[in-house]
Amino acid sequence: MFAKVFWKVVGLAAVVTLPAVGFTAYDLLWKKGGAGGEGPATTSGGTATVIPAPVAALLPGTEQNVEGPAVQDLAEVLRFDVTPEWILRRWPRVSTIQAQLELQGYRVPLVTGTGEGDLAGALTYYYNAQHQVQRITFKGTTGDPHNLLAFVAGRLQFVWRPTNDPGLTVYEGVRSNGKAAGSLQLRSARIVKASEPYTRFEVELTVERE
Repeated sequence: MFAKVFWKVVGLAAVVTLPAVGFTAYDLLWKKGGAGGEGPATTSGGTATVIPAPVAALLPGTEQNVEGPAVQDLAEVLRFDVTPEWILRRWPRVSTIQAQLELQGYRVPLVTGTGEGDLAGALTYYYNAQHQVQRITFKGTTGDPHNLLAFVAGRLQFVWRPTNDPGLTVYEGVRSNGKAAGSLQLRSARIVKASEPYTRFEVELTVERE
């Protein structure tokens, strides 16, 4: 059973832009044998969210309503032990991108719910030459960032960094060896409308492999 959740995030496609160079839309779900293989079992319990049109627009060639998994906790998807096969089993539509530094990316739509504190946007897993997830990024919007800030400060142990921009909030993570663990950039939307409560903040999150 699929629970259909229609989240009208007007203008999301303009906020979450995809690189025009090196991007290939490819329906990996229908690649023979693509949904097989071993990997971590999905924790979505068989439920799913119907991705609304603005989020579906992130993946060229998709239909307006693309079914994807319901994600209750960001920790379900911000993991470095996932395989491409696991990604294919969770998302019916996956786009592949060739990133810099020889990283292969798998981009999927992500909607965590219908509340103002939920997220909507594009989640990308980048694999290195050793076929390990090297970097995870999320780019999208939220209406209330408190849940996200609590997650990055608590679970990821990112620390707030002051900026000269009053509309920008930055959290960064640094490991004991001095290497970057990732960052969160949270920016107030340029135009805030009462009728569009889910797009008040633009979100850019990056988490690096240890």
